Amino acid sequence: MKNLLNPDVRKKILERVTSLVTDDKALWGKMNVHQMLVHCTDQLRMASGETGTAFVGNPLSTTLLKYLILTVVPAPKGKIETVPELKQGACGTKPEEFNADKEKLLKMISETETILRSDIKVKHPFFGAMSKNEWGRLCWLHLDHHLRQFGK
Repeated sequence: MKNLLNPDVRKKILERVTSLVTDDKALWGKMNVHQMLVHCTDQLRMASGETGTAFVGNPLSTTLLKYLILTVVPAPKGKIETVPELKQGACGTKPEEFNADKEKLLKMISETETILRSDIKVKHPFFGAMSKNEWGRLCWLHLDHHLRQFGK
């Protein structure tokens, strides 16, 4: 399974993010490409413990749903409601300058091995406690989903 902690997988994600340009159009969903960049950066900030979110999960989301999302079921296109802290137009980081925001995301992806420290016990808002490896997998799934959203 692909995981952002794998250097080869991370390199491919970095190449895909680098290829994004301001006029890339979404194949589904509400965000534009710039909003997607800061949304993905916000998710990495959450995974690193830099920012927090309230836990809104339940026993089903922390067990079966977590397992299915991380290992079996691809994320449905435009069907998952995100937490306010990551949501564009709510509490998510507002886009500023495209290239600067893209560089922030590239930097965070490049530093995945460092920012996803195994000693930090960051709880995912739906899945609860997650290991460093689970965060690496989820971050890859999230980035891959949004890069495919923009044809990358």
